Amino acid sequence: MKTISELLRELDTLPPGNIYKKSINGTTYYYHQYFEFGKRITKTVPNDKLVETLELFKRKKDIQEQIRQLRSFEKNITISNHANQLTGQIMCGDIPVASFENGVMISYHEKLAPLVIQRTHSIRKFLALRVIDVDRTNARLLARSLNINIDDEHKIPLYSYALTIGDNYWFKPKQSKIKYEDIKFNNDNFFDTSLKGTTIYFKHRSSLTPELTTTGSFEKGWRIIKKHWWLYKSGEDKNIFSELFCFNFAKLIGLKTAIYEYDNGYIRSKNFAEKYNFEPMASLADSNDNYSHVFTILFNLNKAIAKEYIKLIFFDAVVHNVDRHNENTGLLRNKDTGRIVSLAPNFDNNLALLATVDTIKKDIKQDGFAQQFIKFMHDNKIAYQMFNEINFKDITKEEIQKCIDDVPIKMKNTTDLAEAIYLRYKALKNLL
Repeated sequence: MKTISELLRELDTLPPGNIYKKSINGTTYYYHQYFEFGKRITKTVPNDKLVETLELFKRKKDIQEQIRQLRSFEKNITISNHANQLTGQIMCGDIPVASFENGVMISYHEKLAPLVIQRTHSIRKFLALRVIDVDRTNARLLARSLNINIDDEHKIPLYSYALTIGDNYWFKPKQSKIKYEDIKFNNDNFFDTSLKGTTIYFKHRSSLTPELTTTGSFEKGWRIIKKHWWLYKSGEDKNIFSELFCFNFAKLIGLKTAIYEYDNGYIRSKNFAEKYNFEPMASLADSNDNYSHVFTILFNLNKAIAKEYIKLIFFDAVVHNVDRHNENTGLLRNKDTGRIVSLAPNFDNNLALLATVDTIKKDIKQDGFAQQFIKFMHDNKIAYQMFNEINFKDITKEEIQKCIDDVPIKMKNTTDLAEAIYLRYKALKNLL
């Protein structure tokens, strides 16, 4: 769906005024009527232009209806007293899955409730995982545009009912009659503000935007493209190169990965959780991203998922991705049953490779980060056994070079990168 600004720009290209028809002596005539310099102008539509003109006005009517629907949500939404008091229900779609009175949990659904609620019974923990990073310049600009006080961070998500793109959980204040379809995001009006820092004036400003519940330190914004949500993210060339190379490399070695593309100076990623509820690992482990700690939690949940996690951190060790914290990995759950389906695909690799170091060491014995993975393998016998059960694909240096060449962003210091990745992959694959 297009944004209001895009629809308004298209509307400006269409004929002004309106069209009407009139029957004279049994013959129907069409007239185009509009104002010019304060004077009403009426012109007969020629027969040879009738079909084209009717199509233009049909399109105009469709655009005006789309704008009307979008603006129906653009009312000054404030947090109700019940929401302020954290009194209400966490919903999964239109199913209540946890109830709270003044921030204290009264009950929860053992199968459908968010994992962080099941573990901590804390609505504040739930909201903390869904709040925009107010250290981002554009995040503060967005908050000012919506007249939102950022001092009380846990309340920021409530301006959008704590709804996110990555799942269908949200907070319904007590006594509210609103339904999921009423608040489900259907526009990307604040995309430019969130990503680029530009502002668009709306007579009525809506806070129903996915930007308020999008985490992360890089400037970013959600855009709708052919009914699918894509997350755009800014960064330097080294960040964009890293993200795109890692996407190519993950596909090469058979690691499940989110889709990444380059688009006019930005990186964009398609929402991988369209059919699922994404639960960040922080829901189960807070900020403790120690390999052994995360692996043990996943192993106790599902052994196959624990093995997928080993593949993921093996990949990180190869590409020197130092940013695999507990919000950059997680689980996918069935929206209807709450069943944990799989580990989330690999995503967010813009701090890998040359984004954080000048060169990638070819010898993993000299790389402290790779040694962390090796130490985990040596110290954890169960993980060690699982690692040896994984059939890692054999790859060539030429295939890695193609991963580099296929990235539209060209870096100056990638001469030895293919060889370094090849040697690291081979060494780590065969190490144990």
